[in-house]
Amino acid sequence: MSGKKEKKHFIVGVIMVAIIVAATMIYCYINRFDPQEYVQAFLDVSYKQKTESYIKQTGISEKEAKQVFEDNLAYTMEKFPEHVMTDEMAEEYRELFADLAKKTSYTVGEATREENGTYQVVLTVKPITLLKDTYAEFQEKAQEYATKVSNDVMNGQAMPEETQMQTEIYQIYYEVLSQTAKKGLNYGKPNKIVLHVEKDKEGKYGIRKADMQNLDHLLIESVEEEQCEENG
Repeated sequence: MSGKKEKKHFIVGVIMVAIIVAATMIYCYINRFDPQEYVQAFLDVSYKQKTESYIKQTGISEKEAKQVFEDNLAYTMEKFPEHVMTDEMAEEYRELFADLAKKTSYTVGEATREENGTYQVVLTVKPITLLKDTYAEFQEKAQEYATKVSNDVMNGQAMPEETQMQTEIYQIYYEVLSQTAKKGLNYGKPNKIVLHVEKDKEGKYGIRKADMQNLDHLLIESVEEEQCEENG
């Protein structure tokens, strides 16, 4: 009888060890960090306003997840001078760039882990070329406005204040951008960028800030600097 009990205890012990090992593996699998999934979730919440996956990844609330998109949009709007834009115009630009953000094109590729624990994730980006596509038309319409103002002044009308003229130029620019966007967006040749996913002081993963700033410039292609200098 004693031998049977010992054998029984041995078998139970083996089973328990197997259960513990299996449970540990399942726990590790469920709680493992997947840099590709994280990058996909973060980009989707930042540009597409898709919150579900990011909430699962981070455990934050729906409100906090939605704020990520709003903060990213606010960063874009910081580039526009508030003093020359009416509230209505600012809202028009905001809606335009919110729509552009949701139509950005990126594909998350493979990830590699560095010795320091940082992950490198390859991203393929196809830039929206709206700003470049509309540059010539905007310049033409801006010149038409400048000529009109000049003719009005020559005919005895008062010269508009600089802020007023800048406001008019931004309105012209918005109309050119929005009308072209409604016809459909074009995308440029794909570019590859490496995003570094690393832990902060609190042990939470995030994408390196400089990488995100670089990505912002790539997603919506800007007018080449030399063109701006020639016409600035």
